[in-house]
Amino acid sequence: MSKNKGLALELTSLLDVIMIMLFWVMTNSSSSAAKAEEKADQKVKNAQTKVESAEKKLDEQAKEYEQKIEDLKAQAYDQQKALNDEAAMNQKAINDYKDGLLITLNIRNENGKDKLTLARGSSQIAEYSITDGLYDELDLALAAMGISDDNAAMAAVIYDGDAVLYNDLSAIREIVSKLSQSHKSVYFTYINTSK
Repeated sequence: MSKNKGLALELTSLLDVIMIMLFWVMTNSSSSAAKAEEKADQKVKNAQTKVESAEKKLDEQAKEYEQKIEDLKAQAYDQQKALNDEAAMNQKAINDYKDGLLITLNIRNENGKDKLTLARGSSQIAEYSITDGLYDELDLALAAMGISDDNAAMAAVIYDGDAVLYNDLSAIREIVSKLSQSHKSVYFTYINTSK
């Protein structure tokens, strides 16, 4: 009987050690679980912050793209309107040409001197000598005819290449080039009547 009693004592101390170790493992486990839970919560918060930041950036980008699309639509509309206005203006110039309202700058040589006659259709506007102030006079005459950037007109420089002096024709070409810059809606052409 004494053998059984001693064995019970040994089991009791072993049980005490096992119980202490079990409490220690449980305490350590709950502490590790709490730390792991805190880390997991922090990771979730960081991920949520990143997602919110990404969503905010996406929203901002979407707004920027929407604005760019609206700007492109407005530009396309303005370009289409400008093209339509220009087409209407060009059509009016063609209609005026058909109606005999062509602007003519007729250069002819009289007694060794070149003269320029400005006319619109069958109406003679003025006659000019080819001098240094001719550009200003023609500029004013075109403005007086109502030629502006809002309406187009066709104009022809008519000359006899065999009779007109080369220097005068060169001067007229420079004047017409300047007039083309100041009156962008007037379309000039040259007609040489020499045979």
